[in-house]
Amino acid sequence: MTTIPDQRPARATATHPVPARRRPAAAPHTRAGELPSVHLYTPSADPSGMGAHMRTLAEEYAGQGRRVTLMYWANAKAERLFAPAEARGVRLARLPHPRDPQFGAHVVDDLRRHPSDVFHLHVGTGRENFDGARSAASAATDPAIVQTQHLPWLIHNRRKRIGAHLALEPVDLVICVSHRQRATYEKMGVAAHRMTTVPNGVAPRTSSPGRAAARRALGLTADQPVVMTVGRLTVMKGQRHLLEAVPLLLQRLPDAVVVLVGEGHLRRALTEQAERLGVAHAVRFAGHRADARGLLDAADVFCLPSLQEGMPLAALEAMDAGLPVVGTRVIGTSEVVDDGVTGLLVPPARPAALAAALLQVLGDPVLRAAMATAGRHRYEGWFTADRMARRTAAVYDDVLARATAAR
Repeated sequence: MTTIPDQRPARATATHPVPARRRPAAAPHTRAGELPSVHLYTPSADPSGMGAHMRTLAEEYAGQGRRVTLMYWANAKAERLFAPAEARGVRLARLPHPRDPQFGAHVVDDLRRHPSDVFHLHVGTGRENFDGARSAASAATDPAIVQTQHLPWLIHNRRKRIGAHLALEPVDLVICVSHRQRATYEKMGVAAHRMTTVPNGVAPRTSSPGRAAARRALGLTADQPVVMTVGRLTVMKGQRHLLEAVPLLLQRLPDAVVVLVGEGHLRRALTEQAERLGVAHAVRFAGHRADARGLLDAADVFCLPSLQEGMPLAALEAMDAGLPVVGTRVIGTSEVVDDGVTGLLVPPARPAALAAALLQVLGDPVLRAAMATAGRHRYEGWFTADRMARRTAAVYDDVLARATAAR
């Protein structure tokens, strides 16, 4: 059975460790009895799952009475994701494009006007602009700096790798979202004692439309076998391999349907691929849907054919919805899915193996129900938003306590 790994840091193996921050954070900016305040920041052009993680933390903390700021590059995708948090008591700080000469100055100015105890960066591949971290470190308020890495180490260009290492220097502690993901950073030189692991979490659904209504919304019949995947249409998410598995599915289940929820730059290419394979009639491109979690009720099985993950929120949401998950044996997903218990894992980029696993789950209602129940229990035990928020807050407390001791 797959378990959540030991959270104690492993020994670093790299020969060029990233140095720790050279000075302690400043005195707290909260009054006695208040919870530490926090800026949650990303420079990402498309925050997606990372942004959902940030918004979950922001809303959890605002509900506790913390002063919370969501700071982000105000592009259309980020705005759609973050703007609703304002109604939940979260302050929004909108920034210009990261390449704007005044970008760093905007970060510093906001921190001086609205100081926080913790400046919590969120980055995906590590290719994002890191000026926010350096600006925050040099700001007059000098908050404690925490950085969450949402994906494994993916930087191969030597110049960019050096830049990523330098950007970590002002960071007090790095949070990784899965154990195997953290190992990739240790290998590339981030000292083990400078990292901790806090698995992702999602809030439970507050309502659901039910199977019949969700299927009507997607134009599906009551008895069709339905496979659903949710995520950006990108190379990393591996949807093309799922489409390559569809002809094999249809050989055994000719009325099966695969539903892809999400948008992305590969939409046209994937549509054309479905047509070339002769399976366009069995594939639904639902696009971006605000009700994506409700639409999960239409599915019999959730599929995550990713080539890379940190820890996939989509799989956690599927488990919360009571769906078995067929995914790829990659970093993150392999720590979410208990292979053979809550779903099945197959090698990435292997359409035949993916089809076989989907057919196994679709063809066995008893197995499907057992996996659904086990997945729901696993979600409740390990991957709730409350658990993630409490463990992240404990990281803040630890960093601030060390800063206080160093003064």
